Amino acid sequence: MRRRGGGYRRQRGIAMVTALLISTLAVSAIASLFWRQQVQVRMLENQRLHAQTRWVLRAGLDWSRQVLRDDSERSPELTTLDGWWNSQPAEIHLDRYLDLDAAEEVAPRAGIASRIIDAQSRYNLANLADGGTFNLAEIRVYERLLTQLKLDPALALRAARAVADGQQGAQGAKRQLALKRVDELSGVPGYTPQVLAALANFVILLPAPADLNLDTAPPELLAAVTRLSLDQARQLAERRRQAHFRSMAELAATLPDGTVLKDVRVGLRSDYFVVESSIRLERAELDAVSLLHRPRGSEAATRLVWTREL
Repeated sequence: MRRRGGGYRRQRGIAMVTALLISTLAVSAIASLFWRQQVQVRMLENQRLHAQTRWVLRAGLDWSRQVLRDDSERSPELTTLDGWWNSQPAEIHLDRYLDLDAAEEVAPRAGIASRIIDAQSRYNLANLADGGTFNLAEIRVYERLLTQLKLDPALALRAARAVADGQQGAQGAKRQLALKRVDELSGVPGYTPQVLAALANFVILLPAPADLNLDTAPPELLAAVTRLSLDQARQLAERRRQAHFRSMAELAATLPDGTVLKDVRVGLRSDYFVVESSIRLERAELDAVSLLHRPRGSEAATRLVWTREL
């Protein structure tokens, strides 16, 4: 009887251990299923937020296009720093427009911050060459800008060579892939990250040659296209801030010698604009830079040239 009792207790203990193991495995399997389900739900939420940020980016660019259109209607011949394009709100809150949890009232969780920049207030590197041929007057302007920024003026010819190599030559054949953005100059000798950072607010690479807008250009560029010193250019920029130039003749009247450098592309209207966008939707964020082209004429639509996510 004792043996039978001891065997029974052992069997009962084994059964209990087996039951516990099965229960543990079942709980682990259920927990794993819940965990996988949560991961899938979070992935779907992230995909939804990712798609929403792109839709918000698209809406923001549409809004920028409308702003530029309104600015063109107000001032068809001039693009100035006091224009409609440069006086828009820094950020638009989207909480009341999207289906978000309104429980958090400490800070808005959805918004888009956009900044429109006159691309032609910067020096266009595409001016350095035309059809694969160097533009010596424009190269001299770029050399003067590099000197103003305390950079090596020899970088101007190297950039001109890189731009010319990507343009259509006389025979219509491209010798190498065309540059599209300034940061692609990193492959040109001398264009280190430090140099590109110093140039970031002063140069741009547009799809085609374009005028430098003297109503929006910084003093360093005003000095580069005239015979003014940097201090004189700053005084001119301060005067322009009080009242923008309404014509090239009015601008020339303020210069000591009455002229800008010969054979240089300058004007008072801009057709290209950069839009910097920063979008926040709950835990998703998207920063992007876009280039818009606003053709001349009231019927022409402003188009998106490119968008780059940061």
